[in-house]
Amino acid sequence: MKVNYRIEAIKELLNRDCVLERYYPLILIKDKLIDLCISKNCFTKEECMKLPDEVMLQSGLINLTEINLFRCFLSMYDINNLKLKEIDGLTLTDEEIIAFKELYLLPGVKSTRAFLYCKSGFKSLSDIANSTSQEIIEKITHAVNKYSLNCKVPLVKEVKTHIAVSRAFTIYRVD
Repeated sequence: MKVNYRIEAIKELLNRDCVLERYYPLILIKDKLIDLCISKNCFTKEECMKLPDEVMLQSGLINLTEINLFRCFLSMYDINNLKLKEIDGLTLTDEEIIAFKELYLLPGVKSTRAFLYCKSGFKSLSDIANSTSQEIIEKITHAVNKYSLNCKVPLVKEVKTHIAVSRAFTIYRVD
C-alpha cells in the first residue's frame, strides 16, 4: 500500500530526529530536492517517483547517487500489505481494528506497539500528529504503569519518526 503525500512533507520526514542515518546526506539538500521536484511540476511523492533520472540530473543540483538515495527514501514509508494482514489474526473490537489499520501505517508498528498506542489514547495518525514526543512518551509510560503492561516505552527517535510520518500521512496526504 502506498500513501501519497505532498512533496512538502519531506521537510517533516527528512531530519536527523527521525530518519535513518543512511539518509543523512539528503538532509543537506532537502530544500534543493523539493525545489527541483516543484520546478518539474512534481508536487507529490508519486509524481517525484516518476520523474526520470535524466531530468533530475540535467538540473545540475544533484548526482545519480543522491537521486537513487532519494528514491529509496520516498519509498521507505510504503506499507507492505502482508503487515496489514496480521490484523486479521488478532482478536480486536471493531474500533480497535480501525485504529490498528491506521497505526500500522507507521514504520515498525505492529500489534504490540499499536496496542500500546491505543491504551495510551493514541488511536489515529491525527492523534499522534497533533502531539509532541514528550506527551506521547509520558502517556505511554503512564499506560504501561497503570495497566501493568509488559511493554517497553518507545525511544524518542521512534516517537519523533511516528510523529513525522503521521503528519506526512495526515496534513500532507494526497488521496
